[in-house]
Formats: sequence, structure tokens, C-alpha cells
Amino acid sequence: MRALPVTEFRPGMFTRALLAVAPRAGLRRLQARMAADEAIRAFEGAKNDRRLSGWRAPASSANTEAINAIDTLRFRARDLERNNRIVFSAMQQFAGQVVGTGITPRAVHTSERLRNKAMDAWKRFVDTCDPEGQQDFYGIQQLTARTIFRDGEALHLWLPHKGIVNSQIRVLEADHLDLSRASMANARNALGIEFDDWGRRLGYWLFAMHPGESGWMPTRSNSQRHAAEDVDHYYHVTRPGQVRGISWLAPSITALRGNDDIEEAVRWRKRLEACIGLIVQSPESGGTLPAVGSQAKKEAPGGGTRLEEQMAPGMIPRFGPGETVTAFVPAPGGDTVDYLKTQLQAFCATTGVAYHAVSGDPSEANYSSLRALSLAGHVILDTVQWTVMAPRVRRAWKRIMQREGMITGDRRYEDVACELAMPIRPWVDPIKEITAKIFEIRAGLQSMPDALAERGIDMMAQLNEIESFLKVLDEKQIILE
Repeated sequence: MRALPVTEFRPGMFTRALLAVAPRAGLRRLQARMAADEAIRAFEGAKNDRRLSGWRAPASSANTEAINAIDTLRFRARDLERNNRIVFSAMQQFAGQVVGTGITPRAVHTSERLRNKAMDAWKRFVDTCDPEGQQDFYGIQQLTARTIFRDGEALHLWLPHKGIVNSQIRVLEADHLDLSRASMANARNALGIEFDDWGRRLGYWLFAMHPGESGWMPTRSNSQRHAAEDVDHYYHVTRPGQVRGISWLAPSITALRGNDDIEEAVRWRKRLEACIGLIVQSPESGGTLPAVGSQAKKEAPGGGTRLEEQMAPGMIPRFGPGETVTAFVPAPGGDTVDYLKTQLQAFCATTGVAYHAVSGDPSEANYSSLRALSLAGHVILDTVQWTVMAPRVRRAWKRIMQREGMITGDRRYEDVACELAMPIRPWVDPIKEITAKIFEIRAGLQSMPDALAERGIDMMAQLNEIESFLKVLDEKQIILE
């Protein structure tokens, strides 16, 4: 038997019988029981009193919540990205700090010769992986990060090229997933993804063309099944069992839309403040009065019509004889700026991008506050880097090593692992932070190779370059500090 929710109270059999034969006594008993039920609950949030009685909190799963909302959230997030400069700025900053110029792998193997050959294979893939020929793998990473921020998810479909598997990547939006497959008799299909009985992914049902292309390009309506090993699904998992990603803008969509309305109202208020507002009272006269501005007839609240005129900023009108004029100026907006700034700060807190980076306003910040805000945001961005992006980049590396082993016949490529170097985020004060990094390395808390990897630099390549540089300085007898 399913347990009753903690917020639900049901009278027992004796209470119901007492209500039938002695309603007044039964009501007193019922009231006492309900009061006792509320009193014994240890958690305020579980009570069902006047404050919380209207709180709807369904016990639905992550996928049940997503199936009816995921498309609308995605479409609205795209509209905000197109028309809201704050959202566009936040998306640019998010992608720039999560991916930057690229999350780069570095070969790990005991054989230096094999490491170098593996890196050469990877570099060839980086330059040729885009089937459209418009960008390299790191450009695809940037596009993927932007899509995750806006849509909540992105798909990489691995394609063969010239008969060689795992050669190119096509980036797909979530619209390519065929949700109608979820309504078929096969219960293992959910939200366009096919699972086995244990929840392991078997395949993806994808449209070859974006459904939204139908306005200008002919499309095929039938989706095709692609094996799960040929698809990388990028999204941030926030609940167990979650199979699709939710837009990062979801918690802020309503507030962002409201802020747009407030900004529009402020914009119109500023326009009105630049005009002279007039109330004209005309005497009873059968003559024709001069027009002050452009005139239009409007319906009056009590019926009939009335004449309204509009004036442009800087206009000096002249009125007919006998008219009295009263000027009015709209009052200023008050705390609108502070309110919008607070809303923007709350939005930035959900994205991991600092307020000053999104707004371009560091006026109220010093080194300590900028550093604190940046570090707080890095906690979120690091999570995206290491739990969303990094596993898929490692999968890409493994695919390329397997492909290279198949092409060359040297299966040792499959044993070459990789380390990932995340993009360097800009420093608030380079002198202080470089000094701290030097102390960290000297204290043995971090190795030099690891510190170089943070900057996307291979240790051996760095040492070889320094060696060559110093050799040239010696040959030319140049001394530097």
C-alpha cells in the first residue's frame, strides 16, 4: 500500500462515526487531532498550515517534469538569447570560461615516441572533424558550451569520412530528437532515447534535418536510429534518472521576461520626461482651434470620442484665445536601477558567471570582492568542465586512438590515455596570483607539469622551447634579466 504524503491528514474510523452521530463532538475531536498532527511534525516545511496550504509539490520524476516543459523552456531561452543583451552576454561568458579556446588533451604513455604520434593523430582530427569545414574541434566545443547554456543539452553525432569511422562530428540541437518515439508500444523508448531494462542507453532516434528548417529547406519527417556509441549527449545531470538536459535559464526565465517589461516601461518614462505634458481646457466656442501636434480620435471611457494630440520633445505650442494650460512632468522611477541590479545579480549567481563580467560594471568592486565572486562562480563552472565536458572529450580521445590503431594496425594506440588541460581563466591581479602559484609549486603542493597543464601547455614542449630559446641567446651573446 502506498504511504500517504506527510501533508495529508485523514480522520480515523472512530472520528468519522462520531461525526455522523454527534457532529459537534466529532468536530471538536477532529480539530484537536488536526492540531496535534501539525504540532508533532518536526519540520516546519512539512506543515500544512495557512502559510503552506497552497504549495503544490508533486512527487514526479525528473523526466515527468521535463516532458511537458522542456521544449517551451528551450524555445523561450532562445528568444531571450536573441533579444536580451544580458542573456547573450552571460552565454558568451559561460562558454568562454567553460571552454575558452579549448579543453585540450595531452597524451599519457611511457613511450615518448608513441605519445608524439598520438598527439599528431589528435591534431589531424582537430583540424578535419567538422563535416561543414567551418571550424575545428575546439570551435565545436565552444558551440557545444553555448548550446548547453541556452538549450540545456547538445548532441554530437559521430560520422564516418572516406570510409573511416569516427572521423567527423555533427553538432545537433535537441530538436533533432524524435519525441514521438516515446509514445510507441516499446516502453524502453523515452524522450527520443532508447534504453534497456537497466537504463543503459542503446540508441537515439534523430531527424536528419532540424524540424525548424521546413520553412526554407525540404526535410524528411522520419527519424533514424543511431547507436548510442555513435552519439555523445552533453547535459548537466541534476537528478538521478534524468535523461535530458534543462536550459540553464529555466530558473530565471520568468524574472528575465519581467525585467524586459520593466526596462521597456523605464524607456517610455524617459521619453515622456523629455516631453512637455499638457492638459488643455478649451472654452465653449464654435470656432476652429489650432492644432498643437498630431491629432487622433480615440474612444472616450464614457462613450463617444475625444481628440488627443501628441507633442515632440522641444516643441513650443501656441494655443487659441481663452484656453488654459496646465503642465505636468512624470515623476522619476525611484529605485528601479537598484531593483534591476539585484535581479541581475541573482541571475548571475545561477550561471556561475560573475556580475561584473556579464554587466561590464566593476564600479562597486575591489580586488577582494572581484576575486571572491570569481571563485564562487568557478565552483559552478568547474563542475560543468569536469562532469559534463571532460568525460566526452576523453571519449573523443579514445575514439581517435581506436581509429588510429585500426588505420595503422598498431593497437598500442588504444593504450594511450590522456590528461586534460582546462582553459586558463583571466586573473584579477596577475602579480599576486603568479606569486601565489610560485609558492604553491615550491611548497610541493603542485607540480610544474600540472601548473603548465592548467595553462594548456605540455611540459616537454615547454622545456624544449626554453632550451632552444636559451641556446639562441647564448649564440648571439644576449643577456636578459
